[in-house]
Amino acid sequence: MDYIMTCTSAELALLVTLSGYPGVAKGIAEASVGEKGPKEWEAIMEVTTHQLILKQLWDDERELKGEIPLKDEIQQFIQSYVESKWMIRCSNKGQSNILMIHHIEKDTWMTHIIDRDIIHEFTYIKGVDIPSIIRNYYSFSEEGVESAQMFHITDQAFDLLSENQNAGKVRKLSSFSPIEEQSFRLFLNDLESQGWSLYNISMFHNPSIERDPILENIVFFLPAAKGIWVVEYTDHPSAPVKIELNTFEQWCDLLNGVGLEASSVNR
Repeated sequence: MDYIMTCTSAELALLVTLSGYPGVAKGIAEASVGEKGPKEWEAIMEVTTHQLILKQLWDDERELKGEIPLKDEIQQFIQSYVESKWMIRCSNKGQSNILMIHHIEKDTWMTHIIDRDIIHEFTYIKGVDIPSIIRNYYSFSEEGVESAQMFHITDQAFDLLSENQNAGKVRKLSSFSPIEEQSFRLFLNDLESQGWSLYNISMFHNPSIERDPILENIVFFLPAAKGIWVVEYTDHPSAPVKIELNTFEQWCDLLNGVGLEASSVNR
C-alpha cells in the first residue's frame, strides 16, 4: 500500500477543477455542501486555495508562469482518479463512510474512502490486495454459523424486502417449507436490525467521464450475528433468488471472486 493523500471535498473539488475537470468537481462539491451560487463558490474556493498552500500542494512558481499551480504528481493522481475506467463500490450501512476502489493501470488500483461526504483518503494498492482490503473494511464476525439457513424467493418478492410491511406479501408470493420459513424469519430479524437495507458490492465500468458509469456486476449481502447472508441468482424455475447464510470462510471465498473479477480488467 502506498498512501497518497487525505483531503476535504472542497480541496478535492479545487484540485479536480484546476486539473481540467470542472464538471466532475461540481459533482464532488455538491455532494458535500449542496448547490451554491457563484459568489458562494468563489468564497469557498478562495479559502480552499489557502488550505492547499498550507498543505504545500500549491506550486507558486507554476502559478507565476501562468501554468496549472499543481505539482506533476498531483496532476497525475487527479487524472488517474477522474479517468479511471473501472470502479468497485462497497456500501457500509452501519457506518458513515464508503469504500471505492478505482483501477489505475495494469495491476495498480487506488482505494478511496469517503467519510461523511467530507473527508477523502486515497491510497495506491495492488489488485491482489482487494479481497483483504474489503474484508478489513467490513470486519464481519468470524464466529461460526450454528446451522445451515437458506430460502428461495422470486424477483418480485426480493424487491419487496426493502420495506418491513411487505414481509407478509413475500410469504404469500413464496412457498416456504417449514425449514425455509425458519430461515426467512431469521433473515427478517437481521434485516430489521440493519434498517431494512442490504449491503452491496458493485463493479462499474466508466468508458468516458461524459457518460454515467455502467453497472457490470453487483452482490447483495447482510451481516448476521453469526455468518453473512448472501443473495445469489440461480436457475431455479420459479424462485431464482437464493438467500443463504454463509460462513466467514464462504464470505472470504466470495471476496476472492471479486478480486478475480477485478484482475480480469487487465486482460
